[in-house]
Amino acid sequence: MITSNYLTELNRLKLVEQVDVPRLEDVKMVIKDRVEAHSYEPNTWDEQKGILNNTKLSDDLTILRAGTKAQPIPEMQSQNICVDIHYSYEMGRKVRYFRIYNKKFKNNNRALLYMHGGAYYGGSVECSLNPLKLLATQFEGTIYSIDYGLAPEYPYPSGLFDCLAVLMEVAKNKHNIALAGDSAGGAMALGLTQIAHYMGICEIESQLLFYPTLVHGSNLEGGLWDDSRIPIIDQQRNVLHASYEIFKQLDKKMTELYLPEQDIELTSPILSPMYANPLLFKKVTVLTGEFDPLRLQNEAFIEKVGMAGADATYVRYGGMSHAFLNLMGKAAASEDAIYECAKRL
Repeated sequence: MITSNYLTELNRLKLVEQVDVPRLEDVKMVIKDRVEAHSYEPNTWDEQKGILNNTKLSDDLTILRAGTKAQPIPEMQSQNICVDIHYSYEMGRKVRYFRIYNKKFKNNNRALLYMHGGAYYGGSVECSLNPLKLLATQFEGTIYSIDYGLAPEYPYPSGLFDCLAVLMEVAKNKHNIALAGDSAGGAMALGLTQIAHYMGICEIESQLLFYPTLVHGSNLEGGLWDDSRIPIIDQQRNVLHASYEIFKQLDKKMTELYLPEQDIELTSPILSPMYANPLLFKKVTVLTGEFDPLRLQNEAFIEKVGMAGADATYVRYGGMSHAFLNLMGKAAASEDAIYECAKRL
């Protein structure tokens, strides 16, 4: 149920404007801190505080996948928003996808392909449906949400080729194409951008990335994983640290499942977009949480893109952690993030 406090916070966030942060060069910064600065947003805190009781990541794939599923949220109703299920048969594949659009803009030339998150082994198109339906109320085009095959049953590059198949189909009729995704889906969006360029399929106009995964096989003791660099109130510091420790385990686990027994160079820019040629990206928006364990690599990536001359925007939400789109209808920042994306499409 939407409360007056939710609406008040949503309206406050919408009024926050761009600021200059010297540490990130050539990047448009929008920092949407909480009124209670450097503390977890209450719904996020309820999710995170239990980490202290279980700091060991399970090896059971069923349990791991259950952890990538979004909690039920109220169904978003709109008379003008349509959701159709289709299949692409490009490249000899059969790939299911959702087509989400406002009836008024069904025939427009603009398209957004979306790749859901879930560490490559979990998540689903159903989990991201409500945020994308909200985005469709703002976007004058069609959204294609791709149900790519999950690892380890469909290891790299199978899922990425599923996304490529849908892109090839869409590119036949649409000529203004953006890519988007959350977490691992953000990495896939960046990898697909490179493939589309080098294969000559199309040039991607922009990328919208929610807390993207950017590196496989990173140095887990290096600066991109140093939670001591993140300001937070003293009584919540131990929870933040535990969150980072869980994500270090997750970082290794997702690589293990995505690339099972494959001798593949992990620094390949298709796999690890941190190492991609930034000149390939024209307009990139990264949205992340203040306490997301991927925050520091997100900042390093968007700065690299900005310094290369792209239109680079970074939006950071105070008090939020990873996968905050799952809190749609509970945390105002989740809904505001969709509005921020709509501005940049």
